[in-house]
Amino acid sequence: MANALESASLVMIPSGYEDGTLGSLKPTDGTGDFTFSRGSDISATRVNADGYIEKGYENLLLQSNSFTTTWIKSNASLTSGQSGHDGANNAWLIERTGTFGQIIQNITNSGVQTFSVYAKADSLNWIRLTQGSSNAYFDLSGSGAVGQVTQCINATIESIGGGWFKCSITSNVSLNQVRVYLANGNSDLSGTTGSIYIQDAMLNQGLVAYPYKETTTAPVAGGILEDMPRLDYSNGSCPSLKLEPQRTNLVEYSEYFGSYYTINSVLNKTDNAANSPEGVQNATLISENTYSSTIPIISTGNRYSLSGYQTATLYVKAENNVRYFGISFGSNAQRLRTTFDFENNTFNTILYNGDVANGSLSYEELQNGWYRIIVTANFVTSATGASYQFAFLQDNTYLFFAFQSSDNRQFYIYGLQVEQDATYETSYIPTYGVSQTRLRDAQAELTIPNGSTTEGTIFYEFDKAQASASFDIVPLKVGTNRILRISQYNPNMRFSINENATSYDESNSYNSHIKVAVSYSSSSVKLFINGFLRATDTTYSASGNVIIPANGLQATNIGCSLESKQLTYFPTALTDSECIELTTI
Repeated sequence: MANALESASLVMIPSGYEDGTLGSLKPTDGTGDFTFSRGSDISATRVNADGYIEKGYENLLLQSNSFTTTWIKSNASLTSGQSGHDGANNAWLIERTGTFGQIIQNITNSGVQTFSVYAKADSLNWIRLTQGSSNAYFDLSGSGAVGQVTQCINATIESIGGGWFKCSITSNVSLNQVRVYLANGNSDLSGTTGSIYIQDAMLNQGLVAYPYKETTTAPVAGGILEDMPRLDYSNGSCPSLKLEPQRTNLVEYSEYFGSYYTINSVLNKTDNAANSPEGVQNATLISENTYSSTIPIISTGNRYSLSGYQTATLYVKAENNVRYFGISFGSNAQRLRTTFDFENNTFNTILYNGDVANGSLSYEELQNGWYRIIVTANFVTSATGASYQFAFLQDNTYLFFAFQSSDNRQFYIYGLQVEQDATYETSYIPTYGVSQTRLRDAQAELTIPNGSTTEGTIFYEFDKAQASASFDIVPLKVGTNRILRISQYNPNMRFSINENATSYDESNSYNSHIKVAVSYSSSSVKLFINGFLRATDTTYSASGNVIIPANGLQATNIGCSLESKQLTYFPTALTDSECIELTTI
């Protein structure tokens, strides 16, 4: 196959990418690159090469390191060109010229958000950060320390060397401005003189400060950008191109388990207690408090009206004597209940209340002891006042229990998601105060360089998460002739060739790995699937551009998600043995 691969005119194996573009290995001049769009959202995530969830984020502040522009000075003066934490002369000296010396940026935002700034002591050792009604004091001397904290979810200070600290506060507030105060001491804004150094301010959604992004006149995004192709490493060291339908996470707070949730008094909640599947410290610790007859349960409250298929997912990590994890999804009248056994990686039998049918359970085992628990239920009758609940369990039953004083049970949680009209789960969609919609991954049409209308071969390798809904994938056309078409034909996948002249039905298994090749010439069109010749047609006749149609690698119905591993086009008809070698698993 080495010589055949050299003759390929298009080779796409997910590797190089930028926002909106996935580069092909061949050709190298950009004419074979794929373009993608998802629209103006940063709700998409992927699993990166290190095995962690990677998300999009934005610095919402303007002129984030230009404090004499959109920032308002109040009893303060600013001098630029100071030696910064990054070795460049781009820090600022801020000097107090009167009481309550500060700088302010007016900005309207709400939900869970983190305000951060780099700071270094000069004649003053203290600074206060404020966002809305939340504020915290920070000691910039010695190893650094957090002082008084008011209405914050969290406040952190991190020494980064050279006397510089990264200070941040996290809160769930509606704000109209952020402020940086010079302080004389902990909870002390008195005095009219003194100075500190500051640099690189940032406001982002979420429970932690994400890597700094410089802004000027508009917010700047980082991480997974709005149109970035998602190269996903969920299945190992080789990435796949993740192609998913539009989905909405109904849960308004997917990571902050605060006032949106009901947590019984027998439980303690500690925010930002450990590293989550993101690899950053934004997982929540749930632990026992005291002995009580109260059911130790966490609930979203009666917030949803669920009908039809719904899929709920939650990331969980068990600690200290926790073996069983209880799940309840729905309302009192229509509900699915089950338990998960962390020791044996098994679920108990599903119990139903009311008109709920076709429930399914699965899990993904991640690194560092984390699991993603996946629950799907069909609410035949609408479940009004529905919730998602989870709890500690004494044993593998559906009965919640009272703590004993010596139990010391605890677990970590992160990333709750409820997807509407969903028979299977998709990748995580973070939310910070409102439900979020991740738009569909849309692929533009690509005319294949040196495509041949008289003979050619397409090789396509993908993994598919399949639901019962219909779908339609067309990876290659010559003119209007669909050389290859992959569609749903319950209970199978149907592979059709040469504008549906002939077809073959392949078993439709969940997450099935498919290698398919189609060769065409003046005498025949042949279909190869996973190492076998499956169909032949002798009526080929087509003309026009050789193209990968718009969304040709994306199912045209919401019932299917794809992970494309590679696509190769040859401007010649490969031999049967070469196609068999290409497609053998």
